[in-house]
Amino acid sequence: MKCQSNSKLIFFLTLITIMSANIFADEIKIASDPTDANIFIRDLGGMTNSKIGKTPYTGNLQDLASSYSKSGFFIVVIEKTGYVSQSIVLSDLLKSDLALTINLESSQDFTKYKVVDQSINELFEAQRFIRSQLYDEAIEKLKKLEADEKNLSIIPEMIASTYYLKKDMKSALGWYRKAYRVNPDNKDAFTMKTYLEKSMVSDNAKAK
Repeated sequence: MKCQSNSKLIFFLTLITIMSANIFADEIKIASDPTDANIFIRDLGGMTNSKIGKTPYTGNLQDLASSYSKSGFFIVVIEKTGYVSQSIVLSDLLKSDLALTINLESSQDFTKYKVVDQSINELFEAQRFIRSQLYDEAIEKLKKLEADEKNLSIIPEMIASTYYLKKDMKSALGWYRKAYRVNPDNKDAFTMKTYLEKSMVSDNAKAK
């Protein structure tokens, strides 16, 4: 089973080599929250994982090192369906009993954070377009983002502001109204919506 490094959080333990006649650690304990997670092991330079059990687990550090590690360093991988897997680098140089407790993060939460992070990056890119006066490019990017994030009033507000900079007041008003509908607490959207509504009524009256 191959380890997917882009989905793993690798925690490096401080490895302390004690130059003495002490015996190596006899015991390693691995627990996880939640329990019943699969435990895999591979050499630090290797590519193939070998399953050694499930949490909670008790084993011998020297036995693991001699069976799975050529370099003296090896990686322990903790995996459970629905959670983000985690990896830990260990060594047979450790000279005390070792007890590890791994808190696994829900993969749904992890995915949600990645989506939010991507949305923020898209907003910043749209903002760069606006600053460069590339208004059409900004509007195109924001509309695509708005289709996926309909509960964020900041997106229709930014679209409205971009139309305002283009002097397309009718479109700007429509998007400010949408931003206000999504979030009635959005004061900036409300202020601009009210301003444009009054301004357009005044302009229409003057035209008559």
